[in-house]
Amino acid sequence: MNHFNMNNFMPHGHCYLWRTDILLMNVISDVLISLCYLSIPLLLFIIVTKRKDLPFKSTIIVFILFIFFCAITHIFEIINVWIPLYFITGIVKVITAIISVISTFIILKNLNKILSLPSFKGIETKMFNEMEHIVEKLPVGVIHSDSSGLIKFHNNYINEKFGFSKEELHNQAVEILIPEHKRDQHVQYRESYYKENEIEKKMGEGRILTGKTKDGDSLFLEIGLQPITLEHSKQKITIITINDVTKETNAKKQLEVTNKLLDATTDSIPSLLSYIDSSGHYRFVNEAYIKNWNLEKHEIINRHYTELLPRTTAAAVKKKMDAALNGEELNFNITVNFPSTGIRDLEVFYIPDFKGNKINGVTVLAHDITDINKTLLKLEVSNRQLEEYAFLVSHDLRAPIRHIINFIELLEKNIQNNEDFDTRERYFDIIKKSSVKAQNMISGILKLASISQIAPKMEQVDLVKLLEHQKSDYQEKANITIHTDKETIIESDIDLLTVIFQNLLENSLKFSNQDNVEINITIRSQENAVNIVYTDNGKGISKGISNTIFKPFMKSQDSTGLGLGMSIIDRSLSLINGSIFCIPSKEGAIFNIKLNRY
Repeated sequence: MNHFNMNNFMPHGHCYLWRTDILLMNVISDVLISLCYLSIPLLLFIIVTKRKDLPFKSTIIVFILFIFFCAITHIFEIINVWIPLYFITGIVKVITAIISVISTFIILKNLNKILSLPSFKGIETKMFNEMEHIVEKLPVGVIHSDSSGLIKFHNNYINEKFGFSKEELHNQAVEILIPEHKRDQHVQYRESYYKENEIEKKMGEGRILTGKTKDGDSLFLEIGLQPITLEHSKQKITIITINDVTKETNAKKQLEVTNKLLDATTDSIPSLLSYIDSSGHYRFVNEAYIKNWNLEKHEIINRHYTELLPRTTAAAVKKKMDAALNGEELNFNITVNFPSTGIRDLEVFYIPDFKGNKINGVTVLAHDITDINKTLLKLEVSNRQLEEYAFLVSHDLRAPIRHIINFIELLEKNIQNNEDFDTRERYFDIIKKSSVKAQNMISGILKLASISQIAPKMEQVDLVKLLEHQKSDYQEKANITIHTDKETIIESDIDLLTVIFQNLLENSLKFSNQDNVEINITIRSQENAVNIVYTDNGKGISKGISNTIFKPFMKSQDSTGLGLGMSIIDRSLSLINGSIFCIPSKEGAIFNIKLNRY
């Protein structure tokens, strides 16, 4: 017998008498059942492979096979409607039956284990209990409150900080932890929060609030809010996180008080005082620092010290600061061009701040020694001038005084010997001229000394306007031309500038061998100085004289004066932070004058 001979049987459709309605009803139902039975094993297989933690995997795999073969039996039912594969269908059903028995046996075997699995609610309860245990041990406070503000849960941190027991706080309004005078305000805030502004507020982002313990003590608290809507009950609760920052807040307030006292103490100090931490950033500066740099305190604090330094001094200062941050105490002098006060000479001290073997930072103290340096310079100049005066008195005055003494002795002998009267008159004339010369020299020395003692009155001077005024005074004696590239306003002493240019003009007139005296004054204004080139068409100044022309009583052989004009110019310029240089020339005098702006 051939079990696979389809001619031996008639299709199942004959049983339906090939009625369309019965045929479609059975075929469509089997198609849908087959598709679902094929989809379910596929989905279960995906779940088993993706979820490595699933229990009873073998049971699920057998169940996958059972459903798969159920799908095959329904597919053969569809085929049998037109093609009678009854024997094959029977084989498939036998296999399905075997797998069904195995599945049933495995399920029965694992029934107790399956029944003992915890419910989702039990898992949820267990997880909640575990989370509650963890929350109890947290180093911050946690409170669960409902929309009416009642405390439903709080951890041990709250009990420890506020001094209440669990029972005393349970179902109490959260306002019990707030000072009395702020409770009404907090109720309004809480109600508004739930109605309009229910958002997450992370700890540290809000204000520091005040709490109250059971004993009435105040606490400074950092608060965080996390609104939650429970999925099943739709009830709104809020998780409140609380951190006691009382110590930190009091320390911060104490630091603020200390800083205010430090500011008040150091504001009156004229020296610059700052503190730079180990990373090179400013943590403190006093009022003198702010004044010189022309910046607000917040514009300096937290900036790196190199950001304020000019390029010209940055490398040198950085090298010294690196040494100080390595523990070396330093003392040095430096010149800094401050935005507010200009170029200043500073004596700087770097004092490392040690904490154990670690360096926290460097205290920087800078004394302004600009005026001291100027005083020392003036003292040095005065000492040099005193030496010059002593030399003049001991050397240059010696000749006329020696003449006077010698001829007085000759006059005495003449009178004693009753010699001729004409010789006596000649002796008197020599004594008189020598006395006048000595007197003029003494007057000249006093004049130089008086100029050196002048305290300049610094003011804004229009240099071109001053020269134009002097040009008008000498317009009948000389042709004076003034060249300038721009407006030249300089801070100086107008009287000393007048003396300087008057002496230069007088010398040009005195030593000119031309009928028409030509004088050119060229002014070039720079950022830090004004440079002036003064020339005339006189007989010039030789190299030998140009080196000594600014010394007192130094003059050419044909000069009838005392030789003090150039010394007066040099001394006057030194008083207004200027200088003069003579360039040797055979064709007129050439002087370079520099007037510094600082």
